[in-house]
Amino acid sequence: MKTPLSGGYLAAFYDILQFLSQVRETDEERVWSRVLEKLAVALDAEAATYFLYLPRERKLIARYSLGVAADKLLEMPIAIGEGVCGWVAKHHETIIIENAYDDARFLAKVDEITGFTTRNILAVPLMDRLDLVGVIELLNRRSLPPGRQVPGGPSSSSPGGGGTFSAEDMRFAESACRMSLVMMRALRFESMVSKVSSYHSSVLQNLGGGFLAVDLQGRTVLINPAAKKILSLSPDLPLSLPVHQVLQHIPEMAEILMKTVTTRHTVKRQELSWKHDGADHLLGYGTLLLQDPDGNMSGAGITFQDITQFQR
Repeated sequence: MKTPLSGGYLAAFYDILQFLSQVRETDEERVWSRVLEKLAVALDAEAATYFLYLPRERKLIARYSLGVAADKLLEMPIAIGEGVCGWVAKHHETIIIENAYDDARFLAKVDEITGFTTRNILAVPLMDRLDLVGVIELLNRRSLPPGRQVPGGPSSSSPGGGGTFSAEDMRFAESACRMSLVMMRALRFESMVSKVSSYHSSVLQNLGGGFLAVDLQGRTVLINPAAKKILSLSPDLPLSLPVHQVLQHIPEMAEILMKTVTTRHTVKRQELSWKHDGADHLLGYGTLLLQDPDGNMSGAGITFQDITQFQR
């Protein structure tokens, strides 16, 4: 069983969580740039890069970088399997490399182009469930990780000085990236649901006929403008009121809705006579069942038109 993250990591983890809780737009590059900054600070990395994965080209491109020449990195798309980040993208595995120049996967030409000297690397694949979306690469830990100081001197240091990334660093980075991916997936889903709901609401609000819906407890959940006009309801009438209270002057419609909820039986092309302000009216109506995203019944609705003029 893995032990909880230690205090320093936990504080950084909470900092990232607080940032993610405030994100409202699905701008993933902006989110990953901020997460990268926070990871670099928490792990005392000299440099860091966020690579975006392009599935069609099967390549990684640097979208945000700290401590190295970002403009030069942008000119260097990396194929899957090429270099350290390409290896991570191909195998979907997080890796720590203590001495970059001793590892055959390391692309020394990147250092030549950017002028940066890489000592050690921590690279994390960004997996949205089974889909690769990118790679985060942290370079050159400046200090030794907590618990890596050893008696007698810095024997845990990497060649060239400084510290090396630890297994605990890897756990922290993986956890932070995993949490970020989950939060962004939830945000995308929330945005999609909001757009679909807005679209459906717009359609219902602009129907020429009336539409009134109730939940399983008989409280109104939607009354479109046409329904309010046909039934002479106040334009400012709030929702979540008992349908019998809303339709006091036409209780038959309230009964139809509640019967639909109870029996789960719908009707089409029915007529309902009612009197309002001394005038007789005739409505043509049909009923329907409402379902939640899981397919469970969540209420009932009624669509109707005033067909009085067609009966004269």
